Amino acid sequence: MCLLIAALTAPLAAPCFHPGADPLASALAASPVVDAVEGSWSDKLHFGGYGELHFNSQEGPGGEQLDLHRLVFYLGWDFADWIVMHSETELEHAFIKDIDGDDVGDGEIKVEQWYFDFLFSDSFNLRAGRYLQPLGIVNQRHEPPLFFGVERSLFDTTVIPTTWFSDGIGAFGALSETLNWELYLGSSLDGSRIDDVGGIRPGRQEERPGMNAPAVSGRLAWQAHADWAIGVSGFHGGLNNGDEGTLPGVDADLSIACLDVDGRVGRFELRAAGAVEFIDGAESIGGDVGERIDGFMAQVAHRVMPDGWRQGRLSEADAALFVRYDWVDTQAELPADATENPAARRDEFTVGASFWPVPDVVFKVDYQWRDDDTGDGLPERFNMGLGWSF
Repeated sequence: MCLLIAALTAPLAAPCFHPGADPLASALAASPVVDAVEGSWSDKLHFGGYGELHFNSQEGPGGEQLDLHRLVFYLGWDFADWIVMHSETELEHAFIKDIDGDDVGDGEIKVEQWYFDFLFSDSFNLRAGRYLQPLGIVNQRHEPPLFFGVERSLFDTTVIPTTWFSDGIGAFGALSETLNWELYLGSSLDGSRIDDVGGIRPGRQEERPGMNAPAVSGRLAWQAHADWAIGVSGFHGGLNNGDEGTLPGVDADLSIACLDVDGRVGRFELRAAGAVEFIDGAESIGGDVGERIDGFMAQVAHRVMPDGWRQGRLSEADAALFVRYDWVDTQAELPADATENPAARRDEFTVGASFWPVPDVVFKVDYQWRDDDTGDGLPERFNMGLGWSF
């Protein structure tokens, strides 16, 4: 699966922490140029995918539910040794619409990635199509076996609204054996849909994105040490965009700065990420949208499976315990006439465990304590999950 992830997201910023795998198994250690394409169509075709099944339990609305959260198919094709296509199509929540059209579910089918890579050298290559924004860690590496916790973290769903994709063009490559770069010009967000609690997440354009005010984004990824990677990423784009080129009339811009660290010490794995977002012209959006959005997450995991247990059918198995803390404030600063909403400041403390019988299948369980500044708090949540990728 590390090879699939490298193909989908190259260059990567962080080690691929599969059980039993060397953390250097990342795109930083590989040339982006594929071998010459020869032979039959089967040599040119690449197929993969991933999926997640979740059980969530909490008091109040939502109660207890079983969710076929997502089923994703990857399809790739090598047109030549330097022209390669990648695509990712996703079905969420198992149901879209009844056959008679009377009942519409909250699931969706979407093309999450579809792009061409034009591979020239290790240092410079071009990309065109629908790509994942290179912000943080999880947005580009969100396959279930690669992150801890059943659900993606509060930081990685609110501040960096995983999964966040854009349409456009870009370039990528390696400046050295340890330093990779990405740079894109593409679609931005629909500012009219940003709100005081959800932050920028509702503003993602997922169909035919307007390009009235495009965005520039990029990332530098440094493999600081054999077991450590550091990423610095940024985004700047206008917010006066709407589906099919409509103009919502928003006179505002969004700027994001993000820093992330991923590494390990012995059996301990550490991950942290933080970001600050500035919305210049937030007053034109209204709805008490903040001028600044802050957030961070910090996580520690410990691989606990004894080496002596890895034999027979469990020869590739592993297990880990983890703790994670997330904090976000979608109203860190407000325009002069905006009203403070205590629900905008919230945090999440998660403890859990993961078990991989093989590297690409994972069973997960966790418990979450969640809170905000409303005084009522948020319901605690128990989650179980099964995830896979190939």
